[in-house]
Amino acid sequence: MPLPPSVLTGTAVVTVDSTVDVHTAETLWALYGSSFASLQNKAAARQLLSRAEFELEVLDPRVTKYIARTDSGQIIGLCTLSNDLATVPWVSPDFYAARYPAQLARGAVFYCGVAMVHSEARLTGAFAAMVSTFGRDIAAANGILAADMCRFNVDVVQLASAVTGMMKQAWGAANLVELDRQIYLAWEPANHSPGLPEQRGAGTVARPLL
Repeated sequence: MPLPPSVLTGTAVVTVDSTVDVHTAETLWALYGSSFASLQNKAAARQLLSRAEFELEVLDPRVTKYIARTDSGQIIGLCTLSNDLATVPWVSPDFYAARYPAQLARGAVFYCGVAMVHSEARLTGAFAAMVSTFGRDIAAANGILAADMCRFNVDVVQLASAVTGMMKQAWGAANLVELDRQIYLAWEPANHSPGLPEQRGAGTVARPLL
């Protein structure tokens, strides 16, 4: 649903919730789908959680929801944060335990699983307001912020750089560290042209490789 034009240059109000009602969860799911749909053909890894996975993220009380709303109460953004890595099924808790043993032992490794803002509300400062709010909470625990981003968001959108700047404002100083990298590979014939339909000669039969 398009937002009223007045929202585009308004301000965002951030609330911090451990639980949300069914209506709010439904609104967040619709916002999630519209926010992440454009990444589907820009990253090899699946960028959209399934409905069941998303509901676990927003309904689990172990996951804190930072929700940005307009002055009239309309939801325009969400960031989720959890210091229980069991709520982040796509990461390895053992990896973070090896990297940050002391912080993980005291519940001070905070993972941001979802971060999104309505496409028509980017000028409200909603994302910066949410990051500033959870940055304050992480600082209070002397903690670590962890997240994952596709290469498109890092290189083109410059999202990692933007978050680094916001965390420096919230903490006074912050270092961005690349913890790991997973590369998606393919082996193509030498005459393959990406983006063009594959051509087969008349009568050619595709045979299995094995």
